[in-house]
Amino acid sequence: LGRIKFLISSMEKYSSTATGTKEDENDDPSRFNALLGLYDVSLTITKKDSQNPVGGKWTRSNGIAQKLLQTRRTFQHLLPFNYTGLSKTATIASINSNNVTILQTPVAEAVNVISLDALWGLIRLTVILRGDAVPLTYDERLQNKERNNITLTDLAVRANFDPPRIILGKRGRIANLNVGPKSSVVLDTTYCDDKVRIGKGGTSGTKFVFLRCGNVVSKEDLDNDKAVDELKKEENEWIALLRRRPLRRLVVLPILAWFWATGLFNAMMGKTRAMRWTGHAVAAFAGLIGLAVSSSSGGIEKDDVSYAN
Repeated sequence: LGRIKFLISSMEKYSSTATGTKEDENDDPSRFNALLGLYDVSLTITKKDSQNPVGGKWTRSNGIAQKLLQTRRTFQHLLPFNYTGLSKTATIASINSNNVTILQTPVAEAVNVISLDALWGLIRLTVILRGDAVPLTYDERLQNKERNNITLTDLAVRANFDPPRIILGKRGRIANLNVGPKSSVVLDTTYCDDKVRIGKGGTSGTKFVFLRCGNVVSKEDLDNDKAVDELKKEENEWIALLRRRPLRRLVVLPILAWFWATGLFNAMMGKTRAMRWTGHAVAAFAGLIGLAVSSSSGGIEKDDVSYAN
């Protein structure tokens, strides 16, 4: 790990990103274009062992979820603004240090994806967090330095996320719904090239190593279904899932209740040990999803998140 930290530090040292001064502030949104792409979350380096910034309770090794689920893939994609068509506004209002309201234009769409399997791969659970990324102004970066003692570059953004989308089933047909609060996270990019992007949590200082994976499918090809092969790849599976209309919570809860009751019945009345063990697993899994429906934050750790009303 020490060698990796040294390499990260060396890459950041020669990066073209800069903290700058207010007079040098770069307002050109095209500086973010080089960051766009599909990324696998390959490594995280936290300041505290207890922190788990990728996946939160879903991927925590000593948590309940990982006793029933196995982490399959984790991604953090940066895509052109409104790539999914789910962005709700072209400008976002914020207040600067002089208490003046300013309108900012998002420069990208951030999509976090956690893919998990259960019951030997028979059941798929996907958690998707979609948000609009807005550049931080010089004043906001200065405030962050004063508040958290973390210096941010001119590539720092605030990702304003929708409520997490929890999807059950490989095609999202069992359950697909939005749950939990809206949230926002500050993430900086301290290095980026054609293979790797290094990120830094604006509040926690956690370092992330993202490796590019696959190709971004153009919006035109998405709408015309021309990219069938690309859409089948793991890094693009989220697109079809997110495009499905989410169900209402009142529709999903009875489905989960049926799975829980069926699992419990088999756990108690199963004629074979295999049936009883399967019943236990199904009941526990349905209970876990039911809990997530009422309390999910989409895998964001509280150290790096602020919740919106």
